[in-house]
Amino acid sequence: MGQVLSHRVISVLSGLFLCFLMYALINRDLVIMALPFVVGVVLFSFFKPKYLLFVIVALTPFSINLEELGRGEIAFYLPTEPLLFGLMLLLLIGQLYVRIFPVEVTRHPISIATYIYLGWMFVTCLTSTDPLVSFKFMLSRLWYVLPLYFGGAALFLKIRNARSFLLLYFIPFILVVIYTLIKHAALGFEEDPAHSVMEPFYRDHTQYGAIVAFFIPIAFGLMVEGGRSVQWKAFFFVALAILVVALVYTYARAAWLSVIAAMMVWLIVRLRIKMWMIMVGGVFVLGILLVSYEGILLTLRKNKTDSSENLVENVESITNISTDASNLERINRWNSVFAMTRERPLFGFGPGTYVFEYAPYQQSKDLTIISTNFGDVGNAHSEYLGPMAESGIPGFVSVLYLVFVLFYTSYKAYHRLPRGRLQQMLLYVSLALVTYFVHGTLNNYLDSDKASVPVFGCIAIVAAIDILSRQQQEKGIS
Repeated sequence: MGQVLSHRVISVLSGLFLCFLMYALINRDLVIMALPFVVGVVLFSFFKPKYLLFVIVALTPFSINLEELGRGEIAFYLPTEPLLFGLMLLLLIGQLYVRIFPVEVTRHPISIATYIYLGWMFVTCLTSTDPLVSFKFMLSRLWYVLPLYFGGAALFLKIRNARSFLLLYFIPFILVVIYTLIKHAALGFEEDPAHSVMEPFYRDHTQYGAIVAFFIPIAFGLMVEGGRSVQWKAFFFVALAILVVALVYTYARAAWLSVIAAMMVWLIVRLRIKMWMIMVGGVFVLGILLVSYEGILLTLRKNKTDSSENLVENVESITNISTDASNLERINRWNSVFAMTRERPLFGFGPGTYVFEYAPYQQSKDLTIISTNFGDVGNAHSEYLGPMAESGIPGFVSVLYLVFVLFYTSYKAYHRLPRGRLQQMLLYVSLALVTYFVHGTLNNYLDSDKASVPVFGCIAIVAAIDILSRQQQEKGIS
């Protein structure tokens, strides 16, 4: 009887739903017509949150910024950010009823460093010069961190999910790269078009270059990883070649430097150089830089080579702080950060407020041909200095601490693991993160889905592999 009743209820509800749709079609009401899609996404999210995350990852390379299309006053990426926001709410509600995030994830050192980072961000939202902007900024950071890092780390404890995550971003991104190269080839691979040929999918050549650089170690790692078929190895070889060509024609100098840095780290790992030797070497190099600061600065000021289509000249222009407008504008933004920090060293001006506050702190000697008196054309050009202006010195330290814990965890887990696919994955994912956080000294893109999705996802992979390595070690001891 109950089964017959349930069938009748379903039939009635289905009939009402069809009538509802017919009414929407007759009246051409697009909002009502969209409701079935919205309901479908909500139900899909509720029953299959893992697959919703995978859909978001696959859509990220194709997402469109409303601001760039002239359809909004704020940078908002569709369809990814609304989906991430919904997934964040779903995970938070679910966590109240059942443990979604395992204890091993919530108490992991990277998680603790993340709590410190987000906790201080919350404090500085309360002291912000514009709390509304700051809380919006923090909310946008949360809808990346919660689903991608905490949700991702829980998901990636099954390592096949981590491989799926990488491939689901990588393959669509390769399609975007091919699209960009075809457009650029039609324009003769000249430098000026290189700044915009990746539109509408990536906002400029530096953001696009950062993600190209990010996936070069991943493509290489997937190519050489054991257990791959010949067909897959051939695919990753071709994809790697495409990425290298794309990197050259991004004309993004910071992206080039980040790949070189990753290659140096790879060489250190291959040579099995100990951590204490790395730290001593780092202190030694820092000491030389401090002692020779004035001489180095004088040499850099003699460099008059501007960026151009010539590859050699473009490399030489990296150290041009005399005439290169891009380099000089970075110095202008950084000097503004230092001036802002001197005024508000503890709490800063508030998360997300730099772009609205830095203009009065520009000095006339620092202004360039691309500076504006309104200070409305960009951010601090650094993942490290931006938080210093917005969340004070503690905010700057919290970012450095998070990055340190990330790579220290990766280093320890790598040497804890036996040789094999898990160790290989940890290495190439960590090298990808090296490219981003080296690049982060000169640019910052974690306010967009393009960078946040792969970066926080790969941080989650590092945490998950570290947890698995500890579990393996404990089983070996027992």
